[in-house]
Amino acid sequence: MTIVPSVKLEDLPVVVKFILHNVKAANAVEVISDLRKNLDLSSCVLPLQIVGSQKKLKSQVQTSSSTSQVTTSQNCVKLLFDVIKLAVRFQKDVSEAWIKAIENTTSVSDHKVLDLIVLLLIHSTNTKNRKQAEKVLRSKIRLGCMPEQLMQNAFQDHSMVIRDFFPSILVLAQTFLHAAHPAIVSFGSCMYKQAFAVFDSYCQQEVVSALVTHVCSGNEAELDIALDVLTDLVVVHTSLLMRYATFVKTILDSTQKLNPCQIRKLFYILSTLAFSQRQEGSYIQDKVILRISLQSENCFCLRHA
Repeated sequence: MTIVPSVKLEDLPVVVKFILHNVKAANAVEVISDLRKNLDLSSCVLPLQIVGSQKKLKSQVQTSSSTSQVTTSQNCVKLLFDVIKLAVRFQKDVSEAWIKAIENTTSVSDHKVLDLIVLLLIHSTNTKNRKQAEKVLRSKIRLGCMPEQLMQNAFQDHSMVIRDFFPSILVLAQTFLHAAHPAIVSFGSCMYKQAFAVFDSYCQQEVVSALVTHVCSGNEAELDIALDVLTDLVVVHTSLLMRYATFVKTILDSTQKLNPCQIRKLFYILSTLAFSQRQEGSYIQDKVILRISLQSENCFCLRHA
């Protein structure tokens, strides 16, 4: 345990594996608490910053070297979480102790990216402790211990690791949009946005499909937040969201469930997708123009009824 803070990154998975393999039920919480304090993932992000600066240089040798550093760093972090995943799956004491160690952390500043990733890992890997992991995550969000910035750092700096937990991320995001606490709802919407921004096309399609389902559900609260998420995505990731415009377009079949403000948001989203590349006569453009015309006619009729 004393060498964990200073051990080289490439040796860390072996050291952590040894510690987790030898932990006993009697001291599991104490050992895991010390381990999470000494594991610093921020040092694993440093090579990515080096690459950012190296990209500005024209030296091919330097760029290749920094790229190699990133690959090595990411592989080591992946191996580290593979070790933790095996321990959580097959050692009941480790899974429960890790949840307890995070739960016992009271100071807001003491919470780490590691804590969020481990909770997602447990939720994804250990069915017996899934509810407990979600309960602790909800509690930490309500208390302000898991700010959205921490979550964004986790997704952006360790997307290779978190991608493996996408099914759990999707389930949690969907569940959080039903929550009563605004911080949990906001966290769920941010999970959707981060998953769309950093994951592959399969995950992006699943995110859009889930958001469309929220909008078509008829539930006022989740409908509004889902439209807001789609609005943010169409502003920040227009070209990416355009690939899934056909999914978004299906919301037009459920406009009877939307109020005028929500319809305006929907038309803004669809109009941005339809006209951002100025493809005259596109199918989506025609659908949007036709639906806006019909909606305007309906509003006119209602006003004069």
